[in-house]
Amino acid sequence: MKIFLFYIYNTFQRFLGIARFKLYLRKNDVIKVIFGSGNTSLKGWFSTEKVFFDLLNINDYLKFFLHKKPDLVLIEHVLEHFDLNEVRLVAKYLFDFTNSECNIRIAVPDGFHPDSEYINYVKPNGSGPAEHKILFNYKSISKIFTDVGFKNEFLEYWDEEGNFHSTYADDDKGIIFRSFKNDLRNLDGKPHYTSLIIDFFK
Repeated sequence: MKIFLFYIYNTFQRFLGIARFKLYLRKNDVIKVIFGSGNTSLKGWFSTEKVFFDLLNINDYLKFFLHKKPDLVLIEHVLEHFDLNEVRLVAKYLFDFTNSECNIRIAVPDGFHPDSEYINYVKPNGSGPAEHKILFNYKSISKIFTDVGFKNEFLEYWDEEGNFHSTYADDDKGIIFRSFKNDLRNLDGKPHYTSLIIDFFK
């Protein structure tokens, strides 16, 4: 009975999400999409979840973006839940199904963060979410996206020498909550919890 109710609930959520997304696409000239949004909701942006938009399913891109492509994309702490080949596929689909002026803002846990507790929490098989499959650094994730044709601008990252870099100041292209700028854990001015944040564009 529980399985049946769960199926009914998921089916309802899928159809509701599809209907709302199509309405958003019809009503808006500037398309701003949050993929894997969780609880994130931003004014003017449409929040998606896997139940009705699967980043690995080309049919979902064809269903929604064949005629009207996104102008801004935000993906915060999602890609670490995929394996390497899946991230490569997502990068290719995003290149193919976004417009020529699109900006894609991506944030993931930072594999070069010098805090061992942070790394142990975000790494695969660490103390944090069990679903984490990969830990990126600024070089590894940027190569995946530049290999399919994107250019990039690093906004926040740690380098191999343990130096912190941050130029992230503009939230207009998407707010990253788990960032030096916005995360309350950094209120003392020190980068305790940060993300690897990159803007990709064509």
